[in-house]
Amino acid sequence: MAKTPETAYLRNPMRELLDTKPYGLGTFITLTDPTAVELAALAGFEFVVLECEHGSANLETLSNHLRAARARGIGAMVRVPAGDWGFVQRVLDIGADGVLVPHVSNVSAVTRAVSAVRYPPAGHRGMYPNSAQADFGAHGIASGREVLDVLNRATVLAIMIEDASAIAEIESVVGVPGIDIVVVGPSDLSASLGVVGLADNQELAGAIERVFNACRSAGIKFGIPVEHAAFPKSATELREKGAWFLASGSDATFLLGGWRSLVKRLRGA
Repeated sequence: MAKTPETAYLRNPMRELLDTKPYGLGTFITLTDPTAVELAALAGFEFVVLECEHGSANLETLSNHLRAARARGIGAMVRVPAGDWGFVQRVLDIGADGVLVPHVSNVSAVTRAVSAVRYPPAGHRGMYPNSAQADFGAHGIASGREVLDVLNRATVLAIMIEDASAIAEIESVVGVPGIDIVVVGPSDLSASLGVVGLADNQELAGAIERVFNACRSAGIKFGIPVEHAAFPKSATELREKGAWFLASGSDATFLLGGWRSLVKRLRGA
């Protein structure tokens, strides 16, 4: 059977994961060499989060990472700087499957995030029909409206809950149409709650459970970094809670940990 334009082009591996997998396994990419993305895919991860809230990655770095992800068939989202909607547009234009928006602290912030990633009438994303995300116009779809509709359906919006103010109105926050994934950031959330550095703190655990419950009620996929120091739950425990987004560590932390283990073994310790 011949492929339709939408299946031959305009593929979004992250959306495909969301639509077909009971959970997704991912990791963060902080290093600038796109080989890190390839290694993550070869290790068996199903998606990567390219780090741009912290670290040194620029748009050229991201473009190379996204090419590596596409070549290896792995989903790729970009964690963008909070509130930088112009950067969100450029990240999507160069081919990201979606974005992870940090510090979404209230309903107004999530509404703005939805608007930034969706073309009209669903949002106010700037028009660029020949972007890398649109396969430079090589999709063969004659209708510009259809192209925008396909991209609106495919682009993944994940938001991060990292502030006490978001917890206070979490049911309203996750009820905003257009969210695909809700991710709890335990480090910043613990700081916002005034319990930073306290592992398994009950106030933090209660806030996280409230987020999870709100997402379950709204039918929104959710998750949290696996085995995080502030909330040390295994992937199995998080799957039992219904978590979809299961991201663990980063390229830099794995490299450091692996080398430390090797040095220790070589020294006979």
